[in-house]
Amino acid sequence: MTLLRRAIWMAAKRAAADPRVQAKASEVMRDEVVPRVRTAVDLARPEIERARQNVRQAGRNVKKSIAEKSSLRDAKDFLSGFKKPPK
Repeated sequence: MTLLRRAIWMAAKRAAADPRVQAKASEVMRDEVVPRVRTAVDLARPEIERARQNVRQAGRNVKKSIAEKSSLRDAKDFLSGFKKPPK
């Protein structure tokens, strides 16, 4: 298996060094891959923004909960190193 793996690796290195292969790879990237990625990003952007807003809201909710409950505040202070362990 090692011999086969080494042969495949050497063939791949040789192919990657070939200018024709490099030119074809560049062409495929420019003409096919980049437009697909841009389209995918454009489609995903609203969902990413929605997730970002949900994370921010969750963070606000956690901060509010910690501020309202003394037991959570004590645990936060303990984890931060400000107070003794909560009972």
